[in-house]
Amino acid sequence: MKLDPVLTQLDASIEAQLRMADPAIAEAAAGFMEAFRPSVRTTMLEVAQQAAAEISAQLAEHRVDVRLVDGDPELVVTAQPVADPDEDEDFEARITLRLPASLKDLIEDHASASGDSINRWVVETLRSRAGRSRSGSRVQETFEL
Repeated sequence: MKLDPVLTQLDASIEAQLRMADPAIAEAAAGFMEAFRPSVRTTMLEVAQQAAAEISAQLAEHRVDVRLVDGDPELVVTAQPVADPDEDEDFEARITLRLPASLKDLIEDHASASGDSINRWVVETLRSRAGRSRSGSRVQETFEL
């Protein structure tokens, strides 16, 4: 994405408003805008990074990174292999569920069709519905049903 056209549009909008002001104020404001242009550019890059982080949190098997190409941000989507839960974590926690027999049969059928154990299939299904996103120091966890 190109930042310069957006910055130019912002400058033009502010200049249009300043045409109604006293010439001395307009001149001072133009200098102010020129001085703050790098800060505005940096803020726009931070917005792109936040957008990438939010999109990454919503894409279970992908990561979105922001790369600078000639000073402009570029969003790059990279496929991430889903980690094998047996390798990442110890299975310490337990949940005992009472299920209708029809649901248990359905789970067994899906697990068998995918070649997974019932436990692995349930863990992967739950993991694919859970998400965690980080925005600065704030962490948001979600679970989609």
